[in-house]
Amino acid sequence: MTGDRPLDLAAEVAGTPLIAMLTEPDSPAVPAVTEELGKSGVRAVEITLTSPGALDAVRRSVATGAALVGAGTVRDRETARRAVDAGAHYLLTPGVLPEVLDEARTLRVPVVCGAFTTTEVMEAWRLGAALVKLFPARLGGPAYLASLTMAFGDIPLVPTGGVTADDLTDWFAAGAHAVALGRPLVGDALHGGDLAGVRQRADALTARMRAGCG
Repeated sequence: MTGDRPLDLAAEVAGTPLIAMLTEPDSPAVPAVTEELGKSGVRAVEITLTSPGALDAVRRSVATGAALVGAGTVRDRETARRAVDAGAHYLLTPGVLPEVLDEARTLRVPVVCGAFTTTEVMEAWRLGAALVKLFPARLGGPAYLASLTMAFGDIPLVPTGGVTADDLTDWFAAGAHAVALGRPLVGDALHGGDLAGVRQRADALTARMRAGCG
């Protein structure tokens, strides 16, 4: 946040429109991977709350100051509160969950809200989502996203689940505001792999994305 203004997540990710998904929060490398992503210009990282140690991973990653750290797979008010207490800058939901969006307003943090159908996309946006996560994106592909952006040009959509390095430019050509990537960006860094490879992949993906959108 800047002063009393809530974080403008859509604007923050616009410069480098990649959200890195760290889906193994128990890995001791999570904070170091977050740092490498931040150095490469990736502004937003998602740490999924899929293990007992996930909130600690959020806390340690936030402490690096390298990127905006989001807590993913938030499904209820209590988890939203605990994530923000751990320092999460934003929340991500797997679907349209009014109670989480309502709690996020109270906590003054943005939400990336999961949706797939046209009704869900409209409802997520109506309830105050900062970004709408098209999930699982692989089911519809870029053609489905293109249809959604024709109807909802004012809603920033983030395809998630199935986006690859090979089809990255197709998603942006279809109107993606940003994309969420896991292994194509992180590689094996959470399993003892070379941390330098994280930055190399991020740089390569960013260059490919900009070339395709230029």
